[in-house]
Amino acid sequence: MPGNSQLLLQDVLDQQRSERAPDSSQQYYFEIFCAEQILKDYNLSYEELQTGIVDGEHDGGVDSVYSFVNGELVGEDFDCSHFKRGVVIELHIIQSKTAAGFSETPLNHLISMPRYLLSLDSTYADMPQYNDSLKSIIDNFRNVFRGLASKFPDLKISYHYAAMRSDGQIHENLARKADELESVAKELFDSVSAEVRFLDARKLLDLARRHPPTSHDLRVSRNLSDTGGYVVLSSLGDYVRFLKGTEGKIQAELFESNVRDFQGNTEVNNEIKNTLVNERSVDFWCMNNGVTVLASRATLNGDIVTMENPQIVNGLQTSRQIAEYYQPDAEDNRTILVKIVSSEDEEIRDKIIKSTNSQNAIQPATLRATDKVQRDIEAALQSAGLHYDRRKNFYKNQGKPVSKIISIPLMAQSIMTILLARPDTARARPASLIKNDDDYSRVFSEEYPIQLYTNAAILIRRVEAVLKDQSEMTAKDRNNLRFYVLFWLIAVLTNSPRPTAYKVAQLDGESVNDVDIELAMEKVRDHYWFLGGTDEVAKGPDLRTATVDGVAVHIEKVNRSKQVQSIG
Repeated sequence: MPGNSQLLLQDVLDQQRSERAPDSSQQYYFEIFCAEQILKDYNLSYEELQTGIVDGEHDGGVDSVYSFVNGELVGEDFDCSHFKRGVVIELHIIQSKTAAGFSETPLNHLISMPRYLLSLDSTYADMPQYNDSLKSIIDNFRNVFRGLASKFPDLKISYHYAAMRSDGQIHENLARKADELESVAKELFDSVSAEVRFLDARKLLDLARRHPPTSHDLRVSRNLSDTGGYVVLSSLGDYVRFLKGTEGKIQAELFESNVRDFQGNTEVNNEIKNTLVNERSVDFWCMNNGVTVLASRATLNGDIVTMENPQIVNGLQTSRQIAEYYQPDAEDNRTILVKIVSSEDEEIRDKIIKSTNSQNAIQPATLRATDKVQRDIEAALQSAGLHYDRRKNFYKNQGKPVSKIISIPLMAQSIMTILLARPDTARARPASLIKNDDDYSRVFSEEYPIQLYTNAAILIRRVEAVLKDQSEMTAKDRNNLRFYVLFWLIAVLTNSPRPTAYKVAQLDGESVNDVDIELAMEKVRDHYWFLGGTDEVAKGPDLRTATVDGVAVHIEKVNRSKQVQSIG
């Protein structure tokens, strides 16, 4: 008879699945749920969580895999160049089982898999026993690990075995298997921290109940308060404790509204580092512009400022350098200047983010989340019953359905496909597509009719839904084909392989039927499979050429047929 924890967990899963992903199977949603809870501190979006799901035939007993560098999710086009030292690489391998209790079989699979896939010299082409999704994600990890080898990163490998109907009993044979699994990791890597975690219903519920902290404390030595905020001096040690919290690692969520990522070994960062290391005769705050923290609410009690939902909107470079430099046992009484601004008004918050980053040269594309066009897209999609994730995870945290949330990267990929006829680029560069100013301006422009973005969002979700119903396709195939299908569909609907933004905007996205999408899918799928049906095919030029040429011929035939019919 199931215990209370198991019954409650089932209730939570049923309710969340009905609200967020009603089209998902129980098993698939449980996999997403487990990954979300286990990786809660990384604040992953639904799309990011979905990229790690590898469950299916030849999955090696693995349901999902994720790797991180200093808290950043590793993807296909991950850039390692800005990591210099103090690098921590984490690999999380997750098994999510709906079975009643833990068993040895899943662990036996896990013991076998790393010896093949985690070996840095393995040739994946010789391993048909593992599916492409699993091999692709592990290969991303291998490439990053080797790419950062000269930085001598700390490596942490965590295996998570979640069993939905388990009562938590761990047989001694399972414990021995867990020890063996940790030993395999240590055989493969000279310096690695490895652990195996068993997650029963009670532990999964505990994870689900826990929310990432929204309230953060900063101890200050001096302060100047005014309406709407504070200007304070905080010791370097207290500021690092604010950055790292109780877990002892930089809390990535503090930087989500910062317009720039860490820039690495730049002249400015070298100057900050030099000041920290060599300039001790003058306090640090005198030689640095400090940081700006935006909070929905801030209160000062004694020498502690408590901030709700703080975001470091300016000063990421300074913050990262201080966190890297500071050693807890060092005697360093220097302070940093922190400007704390309190506001719950989203428009005011965006203005503050933009203005605090306008003093120095900065690429306009990096301010994209606060651009007027981004706010306009959010409003337009809201009217269509969709939610534009301009502020990462804003709608996920409200429990909005997965299928109704559109991220900035997905929108960029869709517009790149539709207007520039580049489904290959959209597939190959999901994370870095709009880092370049030129790419960004070609994708997001106030000159485009706003309905372009609404139709793009509606149709990419419609395409994904149709692809999901194709039982003969793997998740890898669906991911590889979705932008090509979108390209073909739009070309046919507008009668042009390179339609204008206005032509796309004039479409009625809601009226497009599944038959149109299925016909586009069949045409694209034939080219894809003929060329080999791999990730490389989807990212390369041959499939794009075949698709562009194929749809041009198709449109010409349709037009000729119409002419014949009109004459007849």
